[in-house]
Amino acid sequence: MIERIQAILNGIPEVSAWKLTVSEKQSSQLFYVGKKLETNRASDTTDYVLTIYVDKDGSAKTRGSATFTVYAFMTDEELRGKIRDNVYAAGFAMNPWYDIPGPEDTVLPESASNIKDIGLKEAAEIVSDAVFKADAYADGSLSATEIFIDKTLLHIYNSKGVDLQSVSYGASIELIPSWEKDGEEVEVYQMLRFESIDPDEITRLTDEQLQIAAARFTAKPLSEVVDTAKPLKVILQDKEAGHVFGYFADDLDYSAKYQKANKFEPGDAVQGDNITGTPLTLRMVPYVKNAFNSAFFDSDGVILKETVLVQDGVAVNRKGSYRFGYYLGEKAPAGNLPILVVEPGTKSFREMAAEPYLRCQVFSGIQVEPNSGYFGGEVRLGYYFDGEKEIPVTGFSISGNMNVSRGTMVYSSETVTTNAYHGPKYLEIPDMKLA
Repeated sequence: MIERIQAILNGIPEVSAWKLTVSEKQSSQLFYVGKKLETNRASDTTDYVLTIYVDKDGSAKTRGSATFTVYAFMTDEELRGKIRDNVYAAGFAMNPWYDIPGPEDTVLPESASNIKDIGLKEAAEIVSDAVFKADAYADGSLSATEIFIDKTLLHIYNSKGVDLQSVSYGASIELIPSWEKDGEEVEVYQMLRFESIDPDEITRLTDEQLQIAAARFTAKPLSEVVDTAKPLKVILQDKEAGHVFGYFADDLDYSAKYQKANKFEPGDAVQGDNITGTPLTLRMVPYVKNAFNSAFFDSDGVILKETVLVQDGVAVNRKGSYRFGYYLGEKAPAGNLPILVVEPGTKSFREMAAEPYLRCQVFSGIQVEPNSGYFGGEVRLGYYFDGEKEIPVTGFSISGNMNVSRGTMVYSSETVTTNAYHGPKYLEIPDMKLA
Protein backbone atom coordinates (compact mmCIF):
# COMPACT_ATOMS: atom_id res chain seq x y z
CA MET A 1 0.00 0.00 0.00
CA ILE A 2 2.78 2.43 0.93
CA GLU A 3 4.68 1.79 -2.31
CA ARG A 4 1.45 2.24 -4.30
CA ILE A 5 0.77 5.62 -2.70
CA GLN A 6 4.33 6.81 -3.27
CA ALA A 7 4.30 5.71 -6.91
CA ILE A 8 1.03 7.52 -7.61
CA LEU A 9 2.27 10.68 -5.85
CA ASN A 10 5.42 10.68 -7.99
CA GLY A 11 3.21 10.72 -11.08
CA ILE A 12 1.27 13.85 -10.11
CA PRO A 13 3.50 16.89 -10.78
CA GLU A 14 1.16 19.30 -8.98
CA VAL A 15 2.18 17.66 -5.67
CA SER A 16 5.30 19.54 -4.59
CA ALA A 17 5.86 17.53 -1.42
CA TRP A 18 4.04 14.98 0.71
CA LYS A 19 3.89 13.24 4.10
CA LEU A 20 2.38 9.82 4.82
CA THR A 21 1.48 8.68 8.35
CA VAL A 22 0.74 4.99 8.86
CA SER A 23 -0.73 3.93 12.20
CA GLU A 24 -1.09 0.22 12.99
CA LYS A 25 -2.98 -0.34 16.24
CA GLN A 26 -3.59 -3.57 18.14
CA SER A 27 -5.99 -3.37 21.06
CA SER A 28 -7.40 -5.58 23.82
CA GLN A 29 -10.70 -4.21 25.13
CA LEU A 30 -12.96 -5.10 28.07
CA PHE A 31 -16.44 -3.63 28.62
CA TYR A 32 -18.20 -3.99 31.98
CA VAL A 33 -21.67 -3.11 33.25
CA GLY A 34 -21.30 -3.06 37.01
CA LYS A 35 -18.84 -5.86 37.70
CA LYS A 36 -20.16 -8.05 34.88
CA LEU A 37 -17.99 -8.43 31.79
CA GLU A 38 -20.29 -7.81 28.81
CA THR A 39 -17.77 -7.73 25.94
CA ASN A 40 -14.20 -8.94 25.52
CA ARG A 41 -12.74 -8.13 22.14
CA ALA A 42 -9.51 -7.54 20.26
CA SER A 43 -8.97 -5.24 17.31
CA ASP A 44 -6.23 -4.77 14.73
CA THR A 45 -6.48 -1.74 12.45
CA THR A 46 -4.25 0.19 10.05
CA ASP A 47 -4.88 3.83 9.09
CA TYR A 48 -3.20 5.78 6.29
CA VAL A 49 -3.25 9.59 6.50
CA LEU A 50 -1.73 11.55 3.64
CA THR A 51 -0.74 15.22 3.58
CA ILE A 52 0.06 16.81 0.22
CA TYR A 53 1.70 20.19 -0.34
CA VAL A 54 1.00 22.34 -3.39
CA ASP A 55 3.21 25.30 -4.34
CA LYS A 56 2.33 28.36 -6.39
CA ASP A 57 4.67 30.96 -7.81
CA GLY A 58 3.72 34.62 -7.88
CA SER A 59 5.10 37.80 -6.41
CA ALA A 60 6.00 35.50 -3.51
CA LYS A 61 6.09 31.73 -3.48
CA THR A 62 3.27 30.17 -1.47
CA ARG A 63 2.38 26.70 -0.23
CA GLY A 64 -0.96 25.10 0.56
CA SER A 65 -1.68 21.71 2.08
CA ALA A 66 -4.48 19.20 2.49
CA THR A 67 -4.66 16.20 4.82
CA PHE A 68 -6.95 13.26 4.18
CA THR A 69 -7.39 9.53 4.81
CA VAL A 70 -6.78 6.92 2.14
CA TYR A 71 -7.90 3.30 2.32
CA ALA A 72 -6.27 0.02 1.37
CA PHE A 73 -9.30 -1.07 -0.67
CA MET A 74 -8.96 1.88 -3.08
CA THR A 75 -7.89 1.14 -6.64
CA ASP A 76 -5.00 3.10 -8.19
CA GLU A 77 -7.50 5.21 -10.10
CA GLU A 78 -9.48 5.98 -6.95
CA LEU A 79 -6.30 6.95 -5.11
CA ARG A 80 -5.23 9.18 -7.98
CA GLY A 81 -8.64 10.86 -8.03
CA LYS A 82 -8.60 11.40 -4.27
CA ILE A 83 -5.18 13.02 -4.45
CA ARG A 84 -6.18 15.27 -7.37
CA ASP A 85 -9.32 16.38 -5.50
CA ASN A 86 -7.14 17.45 -2.58
CA VAL A 87 -4.60 19.16 -4.85
CA TYR A 88 -7.51 21.34 -5.93
CA ALA A 89 -8.61 21.93 -2.30
CA ALA A 90 -5.07 22.83 -1.19
CA GLY A 91 -5.01 25.64 -3.73
CA PHE A 92 -7.62 27.52 -1.70
CA ALA A 93 -5.51 27.59 1.50
CA MET A 94 -2.20 29.12 0.48
CA ASN A 95 0.33 30.33 3.07
CA PRO A 96 3.81 31.84 2.90
CA TRP A 97 6.11 29.08 1.67
CA TYR A 98 7.69 26.78 4.24
CA ASP A 99 9.84 23.68 4.08
CA ILE A 100 9.16 20.28 5.62
CA PRO A 101 11.64 18.33 7.78
CA GLY A 102 14.40 16.21 6.31
CA PRO A 103 15.93 13.05 7.82
CA GLU A 104 18.18 13.13 10.89
CA ASP A 105 20.88 10.63 11.77
CA THR A 106 19.51 9.73 15.21
CA VAL A 107 18.67 6.45 16.92
CA LEU A 108 15.28 6.73 18.62
CA PRO A 109 14.81 5.32 22.14
CA GLU A 110 12.51 2.35 22.60
CA SER A 111 9.35 2.51 24.67
CA ALA A 112 9.95 1.85 28.37
CA SER A 113 6.32 0.79 28.96
CA ASN A 114 5.94 -2.44 30.92
CA ILE A 115 2.95 -3.37 28.71
CA LYS A 116 5.30 -4.61 25.98
CA ASP A 117 6.58 -7.34 28.34
CA ILE A 118 3.17 -8.19 29.83
CA GLY A 119 1.16 -8.49 26.61
CA LEU A 120 -2.11 -6.78 25.74
CA LYS A 121 -4.58 -9.42 26.90
CA GLU A 122 -2.87 -10.07 30.23
CA ALA A 123 -2.41 -6.33 30.78
CA ALA A 124 -6.16 -5.81 30.34
CA GLU A 125 -6.85 -8.48 32.98
CA ILE A 126 -4.35 -6.89 35.41
CA VAL A 127 -5.97 -3.49 34.94
CA SER A 128 -9.44 -4.99 35.46
CA ASP A 129 -8.40 -6.61 38.73
CA ALA A 130 -6.82 -3.35 39.93
CA VAL A 131 -9.92 -1.30 39.04
CA PHE A 132 -12.44 -3.57 40.76
CA LYS A 133 -10.27 -3.92 43.86
CA ALA A 134 -11.42 -0.36 44.63
CA ASP A 135 -15.11 -1.14 44.06
CA ALA A 136 -15.81 -2.10 47.67
CA TYR A 137 -18.23 0.51 49.04
CA ALA A 138 -21.75 -0.16 50.33
CA ASP A 139 -23.24 2.97 48.73
CA GLY A 140 -20.83 3.45 45.85
CA SER A 141 -19.97 1.36 42.80
CA LEU A 142 -18.72 1.47 39.22
CA SER A 143 -21.79 1.67 36.99
CA ALA A 144 -19.75 1.08 33.84
CA THR A 145 -16.09 0.49 33.05
CA GLU A 146 -14.27 0.25 29.72
CA ILE A 147 -10.62 -0.82 29.49
CA PHE A 148 -8.42 -0.41 26.41
CA ILE A 149 -4.83 -1.66 26.18
CA ASP A 150 -3.17 -0.50 22.96
CA LYS A 151 0.01 -1.13 21.02
CA THR A 152 0.60 1.40 18.23
CA LEU A 153 3.20 1.15 15.48
CA LEU A 154 3.54 4.66 14.02
CA HIS A 155 5.44 5.23 10.80
CA ILE A 156 6.02 8.63 9.15
CA TYR A 157 7.46 9.06 5.66
CA ASN A 158 7.90 12.21 3.61
CA SER A 159 9.17 13.25 0.21
CA LYS A 160 12.44 14.61 1.67
CA GLY A 161 13.47 11.20 2.97
CA VAL A 162 12.07 11.14 6.50
CA ASP A 163 11.42 7.53 7.53
CA LEU A 164 10.63 7.30 11.25
CA GLN A 165 9.06 4.48 13.19
CA SER A 166 8.08 4.05 16.84
CA VAL A 167 6.16 1.53 18.92
CA SER A 168 4.14 2.91 21.82
CA TYR A 169 1.85 1.36 24.42
CA GLY A 170 -0.95 2.76 26.52
CA ALA A 171 -3.81 1.90 28.85
CA SER A 172 -7.09 3.84 28.90
CA ILE A 173 -9.75 3.29 31.56
CA GLU A 174 -13.17 4.88 31.18
CA LEU A 175 -14.97 4.97 34.53
CA ILE A 176 -18.50 5.92 35.57
CA PRO A 177 -18.55 5.78 39.39
CA SER A 178 -21.89 6.32 41.10
CA TRP A 179 -23.04 6.96 44.67
CA GLU A 180 -26.58 6.05 45.70
CA LYS A 181 -28.36 6.51 49.01
CA ASP A 182 -31.95 7.05 50.15
CA GLY A 183 -33.26 6.89 46.59
CA GLU A 184 -30.87 9.55 45.26
CA GLU A 185 -27.90 8.94 42.98
CA VAL A 186 -24.88 10.87 41.69
CA GLU A 187 -22.76 9.71 38.74
CA VAL A 188 -19.42 11.11 37.62
CA TYR A 189 -17.21 10.35 34.62
CA GLN A 190 -13.44 10.05 34.31
CA MET A 191 -10.96 8.80 31.74
CA LEU A 192 -7.65 7.58 33.19
CA ARG A 193 -4.69 7.05 30.88
CA PHE A 194 -1.26 5.55 31.48
CA GLU A 195 1.83 4.75 29.45
CA SER A 196 2.69 1.90 31.84
CA ILE A 197 0.68 -0.17 34.31
CA ASP A 198 0.99 0.23 38.08
CA PRO A 199 -1.84 -1.81 39.67
CA ASP A 200 -1.60 -0.05 43.05
CA GLU A 201 -1.80 3.38 41.40
CA ILE A 202 -4.77 2.28 39.28
CA THR A 203 -6.58 1.06 42.41
CA ARG A 204 -5.78 4.33 44.19
CA LEU A 205 -7.05 6.50 41.35
CA THR A 206 -10.20 4.41 40.92
CA ASP A 207 -10.87 4.72 44.65
CA GLU A 208 -10.32 8.49 44.35
CA GLN A 209 -13.02 8.66 41.67
CA LEU A 210 -15.46 6.75 43.89
CA GLN A 211 -14.69 9.16 46.72
CA ILE A 212 -15.34 12.07 44.34
CA ALA A 213 -18.79 10.58 43.64
CA ALA A 214 -19.39 10.35 47.41
CA ALA A 215 -18.26 13.95 47.92
CA ARG A 216 -20.47 15.17 45.07
CA PHE A 217 -23.39 13.41 46.79
CA THR A 218 -22.89 15.39 50.03
CA ALA A 219 -21.46 18.63 48.62
CA LYS A 220 -23.05 21.92 49.66
CA PRO A 221 -23.27 25.11 47.61
CA LEU A 222 -20.15 27.14 48.34
CA SER A 223 -22.27 30.19 49.25
CA GLU A 224 -23.63 28.27 52.24
CA VAL A 225 -20.22 27.84 53.87
CA VAL A 226 -18.23 30.97 52.92
CA ASP A 227 -18.76 34.57 51.84
CA THR A 228 -18.18 34.34 48.08
CA ALA A 229 -17.92 38.12 47.80
CA LYS A 230 -14.47 37.98 49.41
CA PRO A 231 -11.36 36.73 47.58
CA LEU A 232 -9.92 33.48 48.93
CA LYS A 233 -6.76 31.42 48.62
CA VAL A 234 -7.41 28.76 46.00
CA ILE A 235 -5.47 25.53 45.46
CA LEU A 236 -5.57 23.92 42.02
CA GLN A 237 -4.32 20.38 41.53
CA ASP A 238 -3.25 17.75 39.02
CA LYS A 239 -4.01 18.44 35.34
CA GLU A 240 -5.61 21.85 36.11
CA ALA A 241 -2.28 23.00 37.54
CA GLY A 242 -0.71 21.88 34.27
CA HIS A 243 -3.26 23.91 32.26
CA VAL A 244 -2.25 27.06 34.14
CA PHE A 245 1.46 26.47 33.51
CA GLY A 246 0.56 25.95 29.86
CA TYR A 247 -0.02 29.72 29.67
CA PHE A 248 3.75 30.26 29.64
CA ALA A 249 4.49 27.42 27.22
CA ASP A 250 1.84 28.63 24.77
CA ASP A 251 3.21 32.18 24.83
CA LEU A 252 6.68 30.85 23.96
CA ASP A 253 5.39 28.91 20.95
CA TYR A 254 6.75 29.87 17.52
CA SER A 255 3.20 30.45 16.26
CA ALA A 256 2.47 33.05 18.98
CA LYS A 257 5.62 34.97 18.00
CA TYR A 258 4.89 34.74 14.27
CA GLN A 259 1.32 35.95 14.75
CA LYS A 260 2.54 38.77 17.05
CA ALA A 261 0.35 37.43 19.86
CA ASN A 262 3.16 36.73 22.36
CA LYS A 263 3.95 38.71 25.50
CA PHE A 264 7.38 37.29 26.29
CA GLU A 265 10.72 37.19 24.51
CA PRO A 266 13.79 35.16 25.52
CA GLY A 267 15.42 37.15 28.30
CA ASP A 268 12.13 38.47 29.72
CA ALA A 269 11.08 37.89 33.32
CA VAL A 270 7.87 35.97 32.63
CA GLN A 271 6.70 36.23 36.27
CA GLY A 272 7.36 39.95 36.56
CA ASP A 273 10.12 41.73 38.41
CA ASN A 274 8.90 40.93 41.93
CA ILE A 275 8.43 37.19 42.45
CA THR A 276 6.89 36.52 45.87
CA GLY A 277 5.86 32.96 45.00
CA THR A 278 7.90 30.13 43.46
CA PRO A 279 10.33 30.96 40.63
CA LEU A 280 9.29 29.06 37.50
CA THR A 281 11.48 26.56 35.68
CA LEU A 282 9.59 24.97 32.80
CA ARG A 283 10.67 22.68 29.98
CA MET A 284 9.05 20.62 27.24
CA VAL A 285 10.17 17.02 26.84
CA PRO A 286 9.34 14.05 24.59
CA TYR A 287 8.99 11.45 27.34
CA VAL A 288 8.08 11.16 31.02
CA LYS A 289 7.50 7.75 32.58
CA ASN A 290 3.75 7.00 32.60
CA ALA A 291 2.76 10.18 30.73
CA PHE A 292 0.31 8.91 28.10
CA ASN A 293 1.14 11.57 25.48
CA SER A 294 4.86 10.75 25.36
CA ALA A 295 6.32 10.63 21.83
CA PHE A 296 9.83 10.68 20.39
CA PHE A 297 8.88 12.49 17.17
CA ASP A 298 5.99 14.77 16.27
CA SER A 299 3.39 14.60 13.51
CA ASP A 300 5.68 16.47 11.09
CA GLY A 301 8.51 13.98 11.56
CA VAL A 302 10.67 16.20 13.79
CA ILE A 303 12.76 14.16 16.25
CA LEU A 304 12.04 15.68 19.65
CA LYS A 305 14.59 16.78 22.22
CA GLU A 306 14.17 18.33 25.66
CA THR A 307 13.82 22.11 25.41
CA VAL A 308 14.02 24.45 28.42
CA LEU A 309 11.61 27.38 27.95
CA VAL A 310 11.84 29.16 31.31
CA GLN A 311 14.68 29.03 33.83
CA ASP A 312 14.18 30.58 37.29
CA GLY A 313 11.47 32.89 35.99
CA VAL A 314 13.32 34.00 32.83
CA ALA A 315 12.33 32.93 29.29
CA VAL A 316 15.23 31.26 27.49
CA ASN A 317 13.80 29.48 24.41
CA ARG A 318 10.79 28.90 22.19
CA LYS A 319 9.28 25.69 20.83
CA GLY A 320 6.67 24.74 18.26
CA SER A 321 5.92 23.25 14.89
CA TYR A 322 8.45 22.95 12.08
CA ARG A 323 6.42 25.29 9.88
CA PHE A 324 6.36 28.22 12.29
CA GLY A 325 9.95 27.57 13.33
CA TYR A 326 10.89 27.82 9.67
CA TYR A 327 9.06 31.14 9.40
CA LEU A 328 11.11 32.48 12.34
CA GLY A 329 14.38 31.32 10.81
CA GLU A 330 15.07 28.57 13.34
CA LYS A 331 17.80 26.25 12.04
CA ALA A 332 16.49 23.27 14.02
CA PRO A 333 12.87 23.84 15.10
CA ALA A 334 12.10 22.11 18.39
CA GLY A 335 8.87 20.53 17.17
CA ASN A 336 5.59 19.98 18.98
CA LEU A 337 6.88 18.53 22.24
CA PRO A 338 4.14 16.61 24.08
CA ILE A 339 4.98 16.81 27.80
CA LEU A 340 5.22 19.96 29.94
CA VAL A 341 7.54 19.60 32.95
CA VAL A 342 7.66 22.12 35.81
CA GLU A 343 10.16 22.00 38.66
CA PRO A 344 8.37 21.57 42.01
CA GLY A 345 8.49 24.08 44.84
CA THR A 346 9.54 23.61 48.45
CA LYS A 347 6.17 24.06 50.21
CA SER A 348 4.27 20.88 51.11
CA PHE A 349 0.50 20.57 50.93
CA ARG A 350 0.44 20.34 54.72
CA GLU A 351 2.12 23.75 54.89
CA MET A 352 -0.35 25.14 52.36
CA ALA A 353 -3.16 23.89 54.62
CA ALA A 354 -2.07 26.04 57.58
CA GLU A 355 -4.89 28.51 56.85
CA PRO A 356 -8.34 28.42 55.19
CA TYR A 357 -8.35 27.61 51.48
CA LEU A 358 -10.57 26.40 48.65
CA ARG A 359 -9.18 23.29 46.94
CA CYS A 360 -10.68 22.74 43.49
CA GLN A 361 -10.62 19.10 42.39
CA VAL A 362 -13.11 18.72 39.53
CA PHE A 363 -13.72 21.38 36.88
CA SER A 364 -16.20 21.39 34.04
CA GLY A 365 -13.20 22.72 32.10
CA ILE A 366 -10.62 25.26 33.24
CA GLN A 367 -9.90 28.06 30.77
CA VAL A 368 -6.66 29.99 30.33
CA GLU A 369 -7.01 32.88 27.86
CA PRO A 370 -3.57 33.85 26.48
CA ASN A 371 -4.34 37.40 25.34
CA SER A 372 -6.16 38.75 28.38
CA GLY A 373 -4.44 36.51 30.93
CA TYR A 374 -7.82 35.41 32.34
CA PHE A 375 -7.99 31.97 33.87
CA GLY A 376 -10.69 30.13 35.76
CA GLY A 377 -13.85 28.17 35.24
CA GLU A 378 -16.80 26.37 36.76
CA VAL A 379 -15.92 23.98 39.58
CA ARG A 380 -18.03 20.86 39.98
CA LEU A 381 -16.35 19.74 43.20
CA GLY A 382 -14.12 21.59 45.62
CA TYR A 383 -13.24 21.45 49.29
CA TYR A 384 -13.40 24.47 51.59
CA PHE A 385 -11.01 24.18 54.53
CA ASP A 386 -12.28 26.26 57.44
CA GLY A 387 -9.16 25.82 59.56
CA GLU A 388 -10.23 22.47 61.00
CA LYS A 389 -11.82 20.30 58.30
CA GLU A 390 -12.49 20.13 54.56
CA ILE A 391 -16.13 20.59 53.53
CA PRO A 392 -17.19 19.33 50.06
CA VAL A 393 -18.65 22.23 48.04
CA THR A 394 -20.07 22.73 44.56
CA GLY A 395 -21.92 25.24 42.40
CA PHE A 396 -19.32 27.98 42.01
CA SER A 397 -16.70 29.46 39.70
CA ILE A 398 -13.24 30.91 40.24
CA SER A 399 -11.50 33.59 38.20
CA GLY A 400 -8.12 35.25 38.18
CA ASN A 401 -5.61 36.93 35.90
CA MET A 402 -2.12 35.71 35.10
CA ASN A 403 -0.90 39.29 34.85
CA VAL A 404 -1.63 39.57 38.59
CA SER A 405 -0.99 36.00 39.81
CA ARG A 406 2.01 34.86 37.75
CA GLY A 407 4.55 36.01 40.37
CA THR A 408 2.57 35.11 43.49
CA MET A 409 1.69 31.46 42.79
CA VAL A 410 3.31 28.89 45.08
CA TYR A 411 4.16 25.39 43.82
CA SER A 412 3.96 22.30 46.00
CA SER A 413 6.87 19.97 46.72
CA GLU A 414 4.60 17.01 45.86
CA THR A 415 4.50 16.13 42.15
CA VAL A 416 2.04 14.43 39.80
CA THR A 417 2.17 12.93 36.31
CA THR A 418 -0.84 13.30 34.01
CA ASN A 419 -1.26 12.66 30.27
CA ALA A 420 0.82 15.69 29.24
CA TYR A 421 2.15 17.23 32.46
CA HIS A 422 4.68 16.40 35.16
CA GLY A 423 5.18 18.90 37.96
CA PRO A 424 3.73 20.29 41.18
CA LYS A 425 0.59 18.45 42.23
CA TYR A 426 -0.77 21.55 43.99
CA LEU A 427 -0.72 25.17 42.87
CA GLU A 428 -1.54 27.78 45.51
CA ILE A 429 -3.00 31.06 44.25
CA PRO A 430 -3.81 33.84 46.73
CA ASP A 431 -6.88 36.10 46.58
CA MET A 432 -8.88 34.58 43.73
CA LYS A 433 -12.40 35.82 42.98
CA LEU A 434 -15.36 33.50 43.59
CA ALA A 435 -18.80 33.43 42.05
